[in-house]
Amino acid sequence: MRINLKHRFARPVTLDAVVDHYVKQELPVLRYGTQQSHLSTLRRWILPRWGDCLLEQVKAVDVEEWLRSLPLAPKSKINIRSLFHLVYVHARRWELTDANPIDLVRQSGGRKTIPRTLSAREIGLLLRQLAEPYRTMVLVAGCLGLRVSEIIGLQWGDFNWEDLTLLVKRSVVHGRIGDTKTEASQLPLPIDARLARILQEHWKRSVYRQPQDWVFANRDGRPRWQESILHRQLKPAGVRAGLSKIGWHTFRHSYSTLLRSAQVDLKVQQELLRHSTIQSTIDVYTRAVPQQKRAANRLVVGSLAASAESETGSSGGCVNGT
Repeated sequence: MRINLKHRFARPVTLDAVVDHYVKQELPVLRYGTQQSHLSTLRRWILPRWGDCLLEQVKAVDVEEWLRSLPLAPKSKINIRSLFHLVYVHARRWELTDANPIDLVRQSGGRKTIPRTLSAREIGLLLRQLAEPYRTMVLVAGCLGLRVSEIIGLQWGDFNWEDLTLLVKRSVVHGRIGDTKTEASQLPLPIDARLARILQEHWKRSVYRQPQDWVFANRDGRPRWQESILHRQLKPAGVRAGLSKIGWHTFRHSYSTLLRSAQVDLKVQQELLRHSTIQSTIDVYTRAVPQQKRAANRLVVGSLAASAESETGSSGGCVNGT
């Protein structure tokens, strides 16, 4: 590899060597979550099949047939193809090859199934099965549509209780603090008064209450791990509630669906979900006023808060009397 960096196409290079160089040069500038995802894809799928191949031995048709044989969803295959393409872009940039066979690899990205969503009633059933602080975490996910890394990354200083707004400033994955996914992710969000009261009750129960403290800190005051909560708390609670397979992103999909069912303006939906774009014209010429966003959010929180209150009242508390 070192010899080839000085002499264009001097010696044959294996994909394994290029990936090693890509990991050292390109991954450090990416978000931690993206780094882990890329490493997992490289080690689990790409390198076992193609690592020993020379760059010129990788052919588009062979890669296409290989992707077709993988027992994965189309979206996962698209992600593998995209990363494979990036590896070859890196090789071309360092003049280790003059071709990118992945340009010619075809892979459909259509979904096989519709994303799972929950109704307000189903979320209420789930809340009944959760102890604190997981119950409040799910309420935040359902009422604001935050990504789980953003929920884990919330600090008390992110809330403005006078204006009832939240500024999402960071994400946390495996204890690593990073930026939000996009610039749009940093837009301020309205906090409904009912959700604010629930969060303030959580603050009273918390040992860690300073502005720089994590809202959902573990016993040591550090951020929790989302996978641990998912497998130990969320999924078992979903089984007890009689729900099918759920994950953290289920609540983001559910929030979007509840907004659509309330016939909320499309631009307001985009800003509440903090998506980068809907389409260029809307992004450039349309802005949702804060009153519209607050009213739209109030519709969702109202339905979830009513469901949560009815479940709490009927059960007298969370699971196991917690």
